[in-house]
Amino acid sequence: MMYSRARSFPARSGGVPWTPSKGSVLIVAMILSAIIGISLVSYMQLSRTSLVISNNALYNNAAMNLAENGLEEAMYAINKTVANSSYSWSGNGWTTASPVPAGDARRQLPASGTYTFDQGVTGTVRVYVFGYAGTAPRAVARSTVTIPRGRTIQKWVQVQLRKTSKFANGLVAKDSISFSGNNASVDSWHSMKNDDGTLRGSPVPYSAAVKHDKGTIGSISVSVSAVLVQNADIWGYAATGGALPSVGSNGVVGPFGTPNGTMDMNRVSTDFSASFDPVAPPTNGGYIIGDITGNLNLPRAADVLAADTKYYYTVGQINFNNKTLAIQKKAVGQPPVKVVITLTNATTSINIGGGSGALNIETGSQLELYAPGDIKIAGQGAMNGGTTAVTANRPEALQIWGTKASGVQDIQIAGNGALSAVVYAPFGSVKINGNGDVCGSIVANDITAVGNAAFHYDEALGDFGGNNPFRVSLWREITDAPSRNAITVLNW
Repeated sequence: MMYSRARSFPARSGGVPWTPSKGSVLIVAMILSAIIGISLVSYMQLSRTSLVISNNALYNNAAMNLAENGLEEAMYAINKTVANSSYSWSGNGWTTASPVPAGDARRQLPASGTYTFDQGVTGTVRVYVFGYAGTAPRAVARSTVTIPRGRTIQKWVQVQLRKTSKFANGLVAKDSISFSGNNASVDSWHSMKNDDGTLRGSPVPYSAAVKHDKGTIGSISVSVSAVLVQNADIWGYAATGGALPSVGSNGVVGPFGTPNGTMDMNRVSTDFSASFDPVAPPTNGGYIIGDITGNLNLPRAADVLAADTKYYYTVGQINFNNKTLAIQKKAVGQPPVKVVITLTNATTSINIGGGSGALNIETGSQLELYAPGDIKIAGQGAMNGGTTAVTANRPEALQIWGTKASGVQDIQIAGNGALSAVVYAPFGSVKINGNGDVCGSIVANDITAVGNAAFHYDEALGDFGGNNPFRVSLWREITDAPSRNAITVLNW
């Protein structure tokens, strides 16, 4: 028997088959329309939200660019002052008089009106420079971008500046800086300038009367042991390439008055960078002397100045106990004596020991040592003009340059009461041992300060080698309300 596959709706009464009504079709169509409408509204809302987010991102970037522009103006003026001491801040749009304290400067960009962006958006930036003529100026900028309907975006940025001299900081290491002892400290003074940036009549030595809380230590290492402050007092700044410095219960990093066991985070950074360029010995070999093993005074009576007014000597090594190598000063009216010694022994360049063994640079003289091998100065140590910080020569009067090109150069220096020197040794493992004053700057692979020495950075070393420009040593965006409120100088 054959059956039909055709289907039909049950018949209504009267035998008429049932079919969907027009009303049900309309309901289905309305539901579909509602779904489509909701989808369209959701899509339009999503598009609007994306546009708002995009606009916010655009004008956030615009606000940051304005802040950076203000800081660029500050850096330009600061470095213009370095290149040309007669540069006038007040004559170039900056306010340096009341209500601005002496030594500071501020300005608004643009000087009148606002910057104009698309869609009726406007912007301004206020910039304030602390200590624009000093050795460690600091600049802060506050940019404001105003969007129609009353919305504003602000960016606050602060930068700390340092000179690009090899000795722009007190202690600098590729690897680590470590302090031992319970009374070690770091601070600074400026031997050549007054606090208002004007030149002193004559250089001044370190003393409590001229000290600053601008001592600087930094390591480019990202290790947690990059800077081990422990119980030392760092009156100034500490920086690393990654991890925060380690401070003990009696240690300090910050301005004078910072409580024990704390770090002022305005004085700490984790993005420190520095160059460790190799050093080549002078091409002028000068007078050739064998090993120095006994008492010797330089320059000798018959020695003649080179064209650059320095005395040059090539020496195998300096190696003696209870003896003295003295750099003599000339008679009154003669130019300062500058002696350059190039050492050639790549194993041990300098070994001065014994109770009375000493490297003595008399007041008004200067010694540059270029050494490829290990250096040990013990005994009475390196006496650069005197036995106290008050009587010592300026640090640049004793320059120790490590010329080793690879490996480790062991450098040990002990001071008798005071050590005043600069040390630059990219591969040097430097150990400073003493309980007195250490004045100057040290750049090395790693630095260990043993004992209770007080390290004083001479800010004048920022100018070592000529008119060096400033660079950014610390960049920080200020995002929290308390920190912003503390910078009241930008609220004008």
